[in-house]
Amino acid sequence: MPQMNEAALRGLLGLCQRAGKLQSGGDMALAAIRSGKARVAVVDAQASANTVKKITDACIYYHVPLLTLPDGLLGAACGREGRMIAAVCDAGFASRLQMLMTEAE
Repeated sequence: MPQMNEAALRGLLGLCQRAGKLQSGGDMALAAIRSGKARVAVVDAQASANTVKKITDACIYYHVPLLTLPDGLLGAACGREGRMIAAVCDAGFASRLQMLMTEAE
């Protein structure tokens, strides 16, 4: 992934965190997905197979898009190292995040 897009992703996720629209961590992200608040879910590329399966299954069942972020980006963006999954609970942030991810591909 180009450096500029990675910086843009980190900035967008950080802004989302400060706006209170990012539910990070396993339990909170899954609760947001199950309650229907999540617009998009993100998983770090370093996440364990069990974590990836858990969030993938929830996203498929509740029809929430799932994006995979580069190694360590989620933890760095939300200021909590080691975070592996999160849910974005705002339609505007979610659409911008999806747009940035498709530009990166």
